[in-house]
Amino acid sequence: MKNIQKYRFGIQILCLILSIVGFFYNFKITMLVIMGLTLLSGVFYCGWICPFGFLQDTFSKLGNILGIKKKKMPASLQRIFVYSRYMIFIIVAFIGLDIIYSIMSYDPRTSFGNMLLGTMPSMGAFSVICLFIIVSLFFDRPFCNYFCYEGGKYGIMGFFRIFTIKRNESKCVNCKKCDNTCPMNIQVSKCTNLSSPQCINCFQCISSCPVKGTLEYGKVNFTKKEKNRYFSMIGVALILMAAFFAYNILNGINPLERKEHSNITNEVLATEPSNSTSQDVESPSSNDEPASNDEIEKTEEAIEISGDAAGIPDGIYTGTGKGFRGPITVEVTVKDQQITSVEVIDHRDDMKWYNRANAVIPDSIVENQSTDIDLVSGATYSSIGIRDGVKDALENAK
Repeated sequence: MKNIQKYRFGIQILCLILSIVGFFYNFKITMLVIMGLTLLSGVFYCGWICPFGFLQDTFSKLGNILGIKKKKMPASLQRIFVYSRYMIFIIVAFIGLDIIYSIMSYDPRTSFGNMLLGTMPSMGAFSVICLFIIVSLFFDRPFCNYFCYEGGKYGIMGFFRIFTIKRNESKCVNCKKCDNTCPMNIQVSKCTNLSSPQCINCFQCISSCPVKGTLEYGKVNFTKKEKNRYFSMIGVALILMAAFFAYNILNGINPLERKEHSNITNEVLATEPSNSTSQDVESPSSNDEPASNDEIEKTEEAIEISGDAAGIPDGIYTGTGKGFRGPITVEVTVKDQQITSVEVIDHRDDMKWYNRANAVIPDSIVENQSTDIDLVSGATYSSIGIRDGVKDALENAK
């Protein structure tokens, strides 16, 4: 295990390259594998795959080369701040306030991932990335420790793991080297089975241990007390997962099917005329006399040819716009020179932000018969991606 850090560094570089070429975003099976691995054996994604985690590790090594002594969060504060990223995860997952989405648009992990894919973040988001890079010279993984809600999610999932790092108490000399080298500030020297959700399976504790066989990675051996704690943690995780699904279902969103909401709303809009169209038909002129059939027909014809679909034959057209994490592909249905349906058929954006945009933008485009619409606050990039996808589809049709 002494050479494990060399292997880990190589895998981190490989995963960085794979992120740049879009491997982790084009193959959904990748994330399913990562989640399965997390449930079985803990959080490998953060320690081995995450590009922003690798960036922090790189600058941490640079700090060592420059002779900068690493600092640790005092134990009294660590006991408090260790819960911060889990609180952020709960807030992001369950509280849908616009200000939260606006703040999370500066998430350096997501912003750095987008940079690898060729999307430059805002100046504010880029500044946050630089801030954590600088802090990484002095502290190990500052973002991962206290702010990464994605790591918090994986940490909660990791409670289920069957394989973990184990400490043989009979061989331990209590040198504390494992505690000092742990980038996630875990007191490894006090564990029998390392069950902390902070653990990212970087194995630096094993690499630094001077006594062979003291720290090993393998199947968990629970004491009775640890077994009770293990099942209690599983119960908490299951409750949180159930609450997440219940929250989405109560808000009309099926968390397992990304297109359900848009399908339902667009089917309704395709069979009912919009309020603005009905109002215009009822009042074609400024006088109080009832409109004749000819006037109504002329008004309807004027409405039909004034929208973005004017002159476009009936059909279903496909277009692509640029979302937060990459392309968003939409299908636009046109009938009688009217946009009757807008449906997203593929995207890479985070579901929380994408759902906010997708719940509003397609309906708004159909209602206004135009892509000149207001964007959704806190989901700006996803809104732009859907809107521009519709524009592209209509341009292709013309």
